[in-house]
Amino acid sequence: MLRALIYGLTLLHLGPGLALALLAFGCDGQPPAIGPVCTVGIFKGLAWLTFGAWVVLGAGAVAVNLVGKVRRAPSQAPALRLAAFAALLVFGSLLGASLQALGGSQLFYLAIPASLAAGWLLVANPQDCGCASPAASRGPSGPGAA
Repeated sequence: MLRALIYGLTLLHLGPGLALALLAFGCDGQPPAIGPVCTVGIFKGLAWLTFGAWVVLGAGAVAVNLVGKVRRAPSQAPALRLAAFAALLVFGSLLGASLQALGGSQLFYLAIPASLAAGWLLVANPQDCGCASPAASRGPSGPGAA
């Protein structure tokens, strides 16, 4: 329970912190790096950026939680693995879309395969493949096997 409270408070405070950092550093320069957000006003921009940060951070927290459950679960839990895959896909998509909306480059959509690769590195176990070794599938061989 205490861990959930700490996670919740962390997400609650990181949203406005990221929004303030984006407004402080993204609206400098000509043209502003986060263009449309800088023109709607400080408080409205802060509210939209905070909400967007909470959505992306919440999706990331769900993905991390599901990946952790998959790591602790037995390897025969395909529904849990599929849920973790979907959560990682949603997180990468949200991250890519929000960064593309703020920065304008479509290269930010590389967050999708990056999040999937990070999850795969934490979850994948080659020993759970279920494949038999090549020597075992051929049967006994050698001089005494006939």
